[in-house]
Order: sequence, then C-alpha cells, then structure tokens
Amino acid sequence: MARHEESSRLFTGDGQKEQLFAELDRADLSRHLALFYEDQDVQLEVATIYLCYGLMSGKKCLYFPESNGPEAIRQSLRDAGIDVDQRIADGDLTITDATEAYLDPEFDSDRMISTLEAAAEESVEEGYDGLCAAGENTWCFHTDVPFEQILSFESEFDDACGDVPVTALCQYDLARFSRESAAKALWTHDQLIYQYTLCDNPYYIPPEEFTADTDVALDAKLMLNQTYDLARTQRQLKQREQRLEVVSRVLRHNIRNDLNVVTGNIELVSESAALSEEDQQRLADAIEHVSRVCEIAEKSRYVQQTLERTTINSFDLRALLRKVVAEVTDQYPDATLNVEGETDVQIATSNAFGEALVRLLSAIVQSEPEEPTAITISCEPVAPENVAISIEAERPLIPATDRDALERGTETQLKHGTGLDLWLAKWIIESGYGTVSFPEDSSRLQITTKRISE
Repeated sequence: MARHEESSRLFTGDGQKEQLFAELDRADLSRHLALFYEDQDVQLEVATIYLCYGLMSGKKCLYFPESNGPEAIRQSLRDAGIDVDQRIADGDLTITDATEAYLDPEFDSDRMISTLEAAAEESVEEGYDGLCAAGENTWCFHTDVPFEQILSFESEFDDACGDVPVTALCQYDLARFSRESAAKALWTHDQLIYQYTLCDNPYYIPPEEFTADTDVALDAKLMLNQTYDLARTQRQLKQREQRLEVVSRVLRHNIRNDLNVVTGNIELVSESAALSEEDQQRLADAIEHVSRVCEIAEKSRYVQQTLERTTINSFDLRALLRKVVAEVTDQYPDATLNVEGETDVQIATSNAFGEALVRLLSAIVQSEPEEPTAITISCEPVAPENVAISIEAERPLIPATDRDALERGTETQLKHGTGLDLWLAKWIIESGYGTVSFPEDSSRLQITTKRISE
C-alpha cells in the first residue's frame, strides 16, 4: 500500500460538503449506508466526498458507476485533489461498471456478497484499513429481477458485512425509484446520507427481522410509531432548550442587574469613615466576589453569542499564531511564548479559532499569575489531514479540577470566570472539527485541527 500526501480541497468553499466530510471522518460509521438523492450533481458530489474519505482513511476503494460514466467519477475526484491515475495504478482505487459487476451474466446475490467479502479480506492482507465500496443502484433498471429480490440481497449483505472489514454505500435516485421502493430500501440501511447529512436511520430493520414483502399495514404502523417517537423526542428537546434559555436569560440579565445594585450599595457603605479596618476589608471581599459572579454572567452571554456565529474558515497557521502570541504577550508582558515546528500550513477550522487560543493561553498564564510563565507552542502534521498544536510549560497548565472537568465533559462548581474561558476555547475548537486532549503529563495539552494542502 503506497502512501499519498493528497489533501481534499472539499474543506474550502462549501459548508455542506465540508460538514459531510467531517461527519464521515469522525462518526462511528455503519458497515452499510445508503444515499438518497434527487439531483445527479448532488449524487456525484456525495460519492466523491465518500471516496475521498475512504482514500484518506487508508482504505481500499471500489466504486460501481452506472448513471455516471467512469470518467465522470475520475474527473470529480481529480477536482477534489485526488491523484486518480496514481491511486488506480497503486491499487487504492478500482472503478468497475455496475451493470457489468452485478449482472454479468445475471444477478446473483450470493456471488456479489462473496465477491465483496473477498475484496474486503484482500484489502486487509494488502495493508489497507479495510474496503470502502459504493455503487449506483440504478443498475436495477437493467434487469428483470423483482425489486423484492434486490431488497433481500441488501438485507443479506447487511447481515454479512457485520463481520467483514467493509463500509458500503448504496445510492438510490429518488427521481427513478418509486416512493414505495425507496421506502423499502430504507429498511435495510442502518445509516443514511440525505441532503449532505449523515443520519441514523429510525426505519432500519435488522436482517433477522427483515422480510422484503412486509405487509403494508405493518409498514405504516412501524413508520407512524417511529415518527411519533421522534416527534416526542424533538418536543422534549425543544422544551429543554426553552428552559435553558430562560435560566440563561435570568443569569445574564436579572442576576447581573441585581448584583450591580448590590455592588453600588456596598461601595457607598465602604466609603463611610465610621467603619473599622476589618469591616472595610470584609466589604472589599464582598465586592470582589460579587464582581466575579457578574463576570461569569457576562461571559455566559458571550459564550452563547460566539458559538451561535461559528463558521468554518481557512487560515494561515503561522500568521494566526503570530497574532495570537502578540495579543497574549501584550496583555501579559511577563509571559514568554515561543512558537516552533511546522507552521507554514493552511488549516480549516472555526472562524473563532484564534480567539480560542488566546483564551486558552490567557487561562494558563492566569492560573499562576505571580510566577512568570514560559509557554512553548509546537506544531507538527499528524496523518495527511491534521495538524497537532502542542502547548507546554514547565508547570501544570491549568488547575486539576478544570482539567478533569474538560476531560469528562461536565463541569463542577465554577470558582471564577476562567473556567468559562476554558470551556469556550474547547467548544470553539470542537465546532471546527478539532479536538482538545490532555496527555498524562499535566504540563502539556494538544489541539488537533484540519490541515489543507496547497
């Protein structure tokens, strides 16, 4: 298996395609997926994204075109940044006409399943991470085989692929397959791609329960029950969001305004000459704690606004880090920040990624404000599509309680606003399809984000 340094240009230009690629890259994919589409251009784009995912994930790819010619697939992959000729020469990619593969000499489900199983096992023997297969199911219109037999094949393959290192994408043209046929095809696929979105399929029927000639009444009951369950879940989620919004508004507005009144009155009282030094100190402590609560309320509002405006953009990493370092050292002159490693790369991440780094680095400096802080930021490529940004110091970067909360994904009591800065940084990075991880060494953390080759 040869190594390639390609990078998909699908990360820039179209948010839908960027999101789908990221979802395929991050999701725990089913072995058997289906694409449902109404537009041929959409089908070609999604098939290309899927193949790019497979090739860049170290899988051997097998594609069966029918409504598209083989050259259309090859050209679409080239446009996405794939060296198609080299990939084919190296054995990474095979494009075989679907009609020839499925119907030569005639349709035989056992033969097709055996062929795909053998190809998957062979891919592992050759050093790949499995087989990534996709077929345009419009080949069904070139055979007299009843569609129920095709569905039985889908279910039998669904049963077989659970033990085989394969991910397969079946593609259904909603403009050509009847609504009844498409609805039945839904039953045999655990995950779906529709309108550039990867979805868990609520209508999926496991192979042991599937029959291609399921009674229509049972079909309707199944779909109605699942639709009801989905509607109830959506209603519960909407109610929860409304409750959270009310609580958030109270924290951000009502409590903040009331605390401002409290602060003003305490400050007036503290100006009295009749107060002892001890009473003056108590009032100063009270003002400090009230100010901290006001700060948290204000930051909670900012967190919500920032995350709601998140988009995916491309950045020059070197220029971005230069700006981040300048902003942090301007705010904390005693801090020393050094950047090293491979920074001459383009990255695709949240539009607020720079702000996330500033808040993260500022929180590190503030964790021990009395001590001068020396921080090293090192960058290196990891895998064809990622960049790792490591942040290190000669002391623990953040308090253990904050670190534990970020690793667990749940928060304990916030003692000050810095905790919200850490959460905001984490959420911004993750919204750009990146990760934040904490190795065992408490003096280091690592951020991984997407890299774009020129």
